[in-house]
Amino acid sequence: MAQTQTVLDQGITELVKLATGVAATGFTKIVVLNMATACAAVVGSTFADPCDTATHHVDAGLSIAAVATVAQDTVNTAGDTISAHHVFTASDTRNAAGLHLCNTDGDVSYLECCFNAVLAMENTDTLTVTVHSTINQV
Repeated sequence: MAQTQTVLDQGITELVKLATGVAATGFTKIVVLNMATACAAVVGSTFADPCDTATHHVDAGLSIAAVATVAQDTVNTAGDTISAHHVFTASDTRNAAGLHLCNTDGDVSYLECCFNAVLAMENTDTLTVTVHSTINQV
């Protein structure tokens, strides 16, 4: 499925805090966006803290959860990529328009991914998410 995705301003800030020893947490949680229309991912996301509030959380099996796996990976430089994998299972009918990767505290969104079409999830449907985020030098 096509999608748009980006690391968010608040995620970049949290990464800088981690790199400089300021109190911060890595990403360990993921949440599905519950919306009737498709969105487009932008660095300055217009969502009001989707990781911190229930505004865009999808409940019924698709709410904020600990990511099943988060690992350091390699694309072109050793350890430059963060990979995450998670499987959501719906327990009711819900719309899934995208997702956010969130920090341990659930108050910072690192990454926004918007699907090009809304997924109509029904009871027992699964949504398998695999994310790769590469930190490149500029």
